Amino acid sequence: METNMTFGPVEGKNRVFILDVLRGLALLGILMVNMPVFNTPFILVIGEGRMWTDPLNKTAFWILDYFFHGKFYALFSFLFGMGFYFFLKKVDEAGKTMLTIFRRRLFVLLIIGVLHVVLLWYGDILVVYALFGFILTWFRNKSDRTVLIWAGVFLLIPLVFTTLMLSVVNLAMSSPEAASKLEQTFSGQQAYFDQLAERAMVVYSTGSFSEIISMRLTEYSYIWGGILSFFPFVLAMFLVGMLFGRRGYLADIKANEGFFRKLFWINLPLAIMFNYLLATNASVAQHAFPSGELVLMMLGFAIGGPSMMFVYLSLVVFCLNRGYLQWLASKIAGAGRMALTNYLTQSIICTTIYYGYGLGMYGRVGIVNGMLLTLAIYIVQLIWSHYWLQYFRFGPFEWAWRSLTYRRLQPLKK
Repeated sequence: METNMTFGPVEGKNRVFILDVLRGLALLGILMVNMPVFNTPFILVIGEGRMWTDPLNKTAFWILDYFFHGKFYALFSFLFGMGFYFFLKKVDEAGKTMLTIFRRRLFVLLIIGVLHVVLLWYGDILVVYALFGFILTWFRNKSDRTVLIWAGVFLLIPLVFTTLMLSVVNLAMSSPEAASKLEQTFSGQQAYFDQLAERAMVVYSTGSFSEIISMRLTEYSYIWGGILSFFPFVLAMFLVGMLFGRRGYLADIKANEGFFRKLFWINLPLAIMFNYLLATNASVAQHAFPSGELVLMMLGFAIGGPSMMFVYLSLVVFCLNRGYLQWLASKIAGAGRMALTNYLTQSIICTTIYYGYGLGMYGRVGIVNGMLLTLAIYIVQLIWSHYWLQYFRFGPFEWAWRSLTYRRLQPLKK
């Protein structure tokens, strides 16, 4: 993220290497999680109607849930919060804080996110980042203790909300009359969802570009219906990242290795236990209907996601401090410097592969093959990022974002 104290975007020697490495790794993890979602109607994503149920693909699903689901969006969100802290440390040419420019930066990101949703894919996270970024600015002057408390509150909101919904449903089911009405409601909703999933399969695989846009916006409306089920998790990780920025833990990883050693050993047992809870219940839990399995899955997600993220983060620190895999780390860092471009490019590539206006492979690529495809796309992105940055200062979308943020064209060529 951006760490210099002068007006303008950060590049070259002013960048913190490990942050670019972490962003580059997050790109791989996010694509691993997103790949089945590119290929599946959203209604099936939030239900238990998984499309690939043979033993090999079920095992691959379990691996995705255990090692990837909730870990890399957590990492990306964590890095966003840290970047927010570093951005506000800078001053502009008049010596004023960068809050106004940061808000403009968020507004531009919001526009990019909206275009991403409309033109490419309903699984966009940029709109959420932009909107929650405005909320993040409210915490910029709060004490570390206050920020940590609110991070815990936001982290637990999805779990508490799901538990309350389950309690309400169980209470209603205790009355025969209410139980009958509730069952009718759920049955009617499930029938509608099944119908919508069938229509999505046809539209995405054979529909025109305009038909796909219409279907995508319909599915996107259901994402915001679950605003309390996932999005507070993002804001919680924003706040944790801001705290890490304040404390300077990643600014000097050699000096702070003792801290990361403690972080690793505290979080490792939590990661092992709670991600087992997540992965075991994710295959049977339905996001659309409260259930005991959903509560257990949300508990695993709330604790297992951040704890595994901290395990990964600590392992990266250890590797860099000992000089392991430096060549690979430099290539991953290149992709991380172009994180926005690579994130959007992943959507361009995958929708072209799956949708009817491209190769029309929608619904035909299983989890195992999707994981192999993810690795292939990521390797291409590592190579492309490396060569692009030999000639240019930023990725193309980073350049556009920065130019609109600072209201002047940034120099692109080196």
